[in-house]
Amino acid sequence: MLNRHFKMTLGLVAILLAMAVTPVHAEEDSYAEEGIIDANAAVVKTEMFIWNRFSDLLDIVRCGVALGPGLGFEAAITNYVQLGAYANVERGVAFPHFIPPLWLIDYYEGNPNVFVVHGATPYATAAFGPWRKESLPSKAFEGNRHFQRDKWDIRAQIDLLLIHLYVTIRPLEIYDFFAGFVGYDPSKDDMLLDPAQYRRPADQFGRGLCNILFGIVEIPKNIYRVTYQDGEMAGLTKGTGLGLWRFFCRECVGVVETISFPFGWQPIIEPAYVLDGFKNDLGWRVYRPSFHKRRY
Repeated sequence: MLNRHFKMTLGLVAILLAMAVTPVHAEEDSYAEEGIIDANAAVVKTEMFIWNRFSDLLDIVRCGVALGPGLGFEAAITNYVQLGAYANVERGVAFPHFIPPLWLIDYYEGNPNVFVVHGATPYATAAFGPWRKESLPSKAFEGNRHFQRDKWDIRAQIDLLLIHLYVTIRPLEIYDFFAGFVGYDPSKDDMLLDPAQYRRPADQFGRGLCNILFGIVEIPKNIYRVTYQDGEMAGLTKGTGLGLWRFFCRECVGVVETISFPFGWQPIIEPAYVLDGFKNDLGWRVYRPSFHKRRY
């Protein structure tokens, strides 16, 4: 059993290494040539699908907190089934779900309603079934004196003297979440790829793994290259030092590229593979991470 698992693991590593050392010759404005299965396109589509479904899932719940004198409660299953009464002078903010670090998703997606501020206008309200009565019915105050009340939301609010808590579940976002599994986006909030960039995550993973496993080749490679160009003494001194430094850089970059492979960056080190330019320096460089640019 162990022997079989070892062979399977070894075969997987061999495939990854083959992918790592195989140059990509596809056109830069296309993920793959016609009739060829492109691992990069498959990975990118999978990443975007998972990202959008996760983002839609987070959109389902919205929370809020407010401060100010007040007392009472309210619960509602849409605007047609309501129950509660309260009076307060609240100043508060509604925010996405209960996981603050993930609020950044809304920010980076350009959602204008990451935080919705309201108050502080004194008012009282009572609700039963579809009936609701407020002490300030004027439309001039609507939307900024209390938490949002969308027609189909399931929501609850409780006012505890000086602090007021609010939570809502949005059925329309539940519909948007499940619709996304069949390629439909009713909320029009799915993230799309930048048309000016393209990604090669499979290439980045293979390249990063190759750099980790074979980065040490930089040492004999540079000794040989410097010896070939400047002589034996330079090869033993300058070549060894340069090889050690480039080995260290390639190992660090290899780890970064392997961990961050879903981004599909262009190579951080040039040349991208350790055996490229064995006799020539070929302008060895280290770049900041960046996406590939499309050619038009």
